Amino acid sequence: MILKFSKDLKRQDIYANGDELSSVMGLDRGDKNERIYSYSEDKEKHVALIKNPVLVTDAYKICEFDPTIRDTILKLYESPKRITEYNGVSINFEQLKYRGAWGPSIDTLFFCRGLNKLPRQLSRLKTVIEIGAGSGFISKYLLEKFTNIEKITLVDLNPNSIQCCKDNIKDKRAKFVCGDAIKFLRNKKFDLIICNPPYIPRPGSIDDNPYEGVGLLKYLINNLKNNLNNSGRFISNISSLSEKEVDKTINESGIISKKIDSMTVPLKVCNVLNNKKWLKYLVGRGMKKEPKNGYEYYQDISIVDLTI
Repeated sequence: MILKFSKDLKRQDIYANGDELSSVMGLDRGDKNERIYSYSEDKEKHVALIKNPVLVTDAYKICEFDPTIRDTILKLYESPKRITEYNGVSINFEQLKYRGAWGPSIDTLFFCRGLNKLPRQLSRLKTVIEIGAGSGFISKYLLEKFTNIEKITLVDLNPNSIQCCKDNIKDKRAKFVCGDAIKFLRNKKFDLIICNPPYIPRPGSIDDNPYEGVGLLKYLINNLKNNLNNSGRFISNISSLSEKEVDKTINESGIISKKIDSMTVPLKVCNVLNNKKWLKYLVGRGMKKEPKNGYEYYQDISIVDLTI
């Protein structure tokens, strides 16, 4: 399965590829009626177009298609293998191979869209670190779109995430570190720090849960002066669910903050939505139940550019 997104994120094209052409798309016979079981991965067939996607897997919009297209898309999504492409940059992700890691989400692609709006600022930066690299998509995007980068370090606690990064990034400028990014940052400085962090607040949250807490983001902001070179930048993603708390940290630290992009997306994290106490906490922080387009709760995500 291939998911291709346009540069402005206003278009998502869904393709079947490889063996899916025979097993799902019915292309299992050749010109001489011979049985075809397998296709190369570069063989693809367009299945559907989704306009203005707000999720990588938008169940509501998928279910609006005619039944055959709907069921074809859902069948393709059952595969653990997926290629995600944004603005000409792609990675291969296999959930069963990289357990505990996350493939590119709409946050990931939105982050890259934000990077597109800083060509002049990023063109001068040479050393980069990504905190919580996940699939490695954002770092790969930087390497392919900003050739001025001399070295990029990808750090993640999950060894499966690091393996995914290594499998998808074959660039000598990339260094891979499995471990605690906060410990790794000590006594080190970079021109650019990037992080697409956990941003859903929760009382008594823990730092190793990818859905919750803003502790990592607050730590990075408070220590930017120790970890950024002169004229360096920190680019991150902030949710409206935690914006007040993060803005307070930014103001107290004396950091200069500029919002460079924003997007409204559904809150579609099942272990948040199914946890009544957690949901009540978020509603108490201002989240409203506003059913529309198949989803009940929404958040605004913003890409911010922080400088010291």
